[in-house]
Amino acid sequence: MNFLIYYFLILAEFCRAGLPRTKSKVLHIGATFPISGKEGWQGGQACQPAVRLAFSDVNSRSDILRNYELKLHWNDSECEPGLGATVMYDLLYNDPTKVLLLAGCSTVSTTIAESAKMWNLLVVSFGGSSPALSDRARFPTLFRTHPSATVHNPTRVKLIQMFGWSRIAILHHTQEVFTSTITDLESKCREVGIEIIARQSFMQEATDAVRNLRRQDARIIVGLFYVAAARKVLCEVYKQGLYGKQHVWFFIGWYEDNWFEVNLEAEGIQCTKEEMRMAAEGHFTTEALNWNQDKQRTISGMTVDDFRRRLHLALKNSGYDIDHGRYPEGYQEAPLAYDAVWATAL
Repeated sequence: MNFLIYYFLILAEFCRAGLPRTKSKVLHIGATFPISGKEGWQGGQACQPAVRLAFSDVNSRSDILRNYELKLHWNDSECEPGLGATVMYDLLYNDPTKVLLLAGCSTVSTTIAESAKMWNLLVVSFGGSSPALSDRARFPTLFRTHPSATVHNPTRVKLIQMFGWSRIAILHHTQEVFTSTITDLESKCREVGIEIIARQSFMQEATDAVRNLRRQDARIIVGLFYVAAARKVLCEVYKQGLYGKQHVWFFIGWYEDNWFEVNLEAEGIQCTKEEMRMAAEGHFTTEALNWNQDKQRTISGMTVDDFRRRLHLALKNSGYDIDHGRYPEGYQEAPLAYDAVWATAL
């Protein structure tokens, strides 16, 4: 009899373990995604679906955040610091209480993280590459899955050395994400004897800055700016003749592959696709490998190919023509957004 009682107790425990657990408590997470803006990095287009996948995957696991469910509350920041601050305050001052914030582009991540420390509120950035965000005194509650933009500078310097170039010029937007990256690049160039003959910056229009580079006979030029500004720069490069065999441009690697051919009419670019192609011919880019290169299963239970298939399905359902290679902005950073949720949950 005792054996039967013991047997049924064990059986009951196994049955109970096999039943889906009801998560009785909710953890509310706030988020800002840059999606529909005209300037800056609109990587929320791909990162928001990736975050939704991560929320679903974490909530389906009984061994993670036992008895807790994650719920996402978000809005579009358009990669505008002012709008991002408004979204943040709306999330914080409206019920339910948010325990953490996710943030996208560098400018908005900076604004949110500087404010969030007043509440001792954690911020996890999936798209903030600004080197300034590594300042723990300034951003004590910020963490990020996106690497600092300075990781590209050693590669840029090595490429410049490999081709035997000793004099370069720099063109950049005035936002902190780019100025802090340039400060690091200048330091690394000085260490190896590379001379910076010109440093031009711009806020809105790059016409005068590009014209000044031509006057200073710049040949090897490192450009740091968001993709919409890059199209303006490239069109001006064509007009000023700063392309061809006598010139080499370095651009940021996370632009879309056909960045110099799209949105020309919508953004008022006064160059044709063919002219943009001519100006872009032969340029260099550097980018980190955000997608794992092996086939190992991660803690999510997926390989990178599994994640890619699921993300593609989510993007197709959102109206993106993935089958013809038309990926939304932020596609390369989507794994970082997915990982940000898992890092938070773990």
